[in-house]
Amino acid sequence: MINYRRETDSVTITERVKTYVDVSLSFKPSPVTNDITLLTNENAINNSLKNIIMFLPTEVPFDPEVGSLTQRYLFDIMDEATGGLLASEVERAILFCEPRVSFRPLDERKVSTSELYRNNSPSGVGDLFYQDDLGVYVEVLPDQNAFQVTVKYRIVGGEKVYRFQTILTPTR
Repeated sequence: MINYRRETDSVTITERVKTYVDVSLSFKPSPVTNDITLLTNENAINNSLKNIIMFLPTEVPFDPEVGSLTQRYLFDIMDEATGGLLASEVERAILFCEPRVSFRPLDERKVSTSELYRNNSPSGVGDLFYQDDLGVYVEVLPDQNAFQVTVKYRIVGGEKVYRFQTILTPTR
């Protein structure tokens, strides 16, 4: 949020930084304060993303629309098609349920497909894509009977790109 103050013939622009605070669902007391542990900023959002991905709709009390249908894809055939459907479902759920997350790049310029790859040595999902290539990426791990989900996002109003990663398997 930007505040404008008018002084004598000059304008001072100040920016208030938002801090996001959530309560940890583990309910373990903090060793320092002996109070409930609080999660802030990206830790709070990463915990929220994990919960959105793992919860089914109607599992959250008083808010039946929070959650995703990712569990239905975990028992399908482990292939790229299922991985694409899973990525679409995770992205839909995050955009619908988490207003603090944005997948839009800062400068809104279009990046061509040929610009997406840095080099030909695929050493991992995080190394393959530009920092501004935000979104949900799913890697199929058929030998482990799992999907590795990587979410690259920006906090709304911020510039830094964060990454959340989890592995989804048919059993918890």
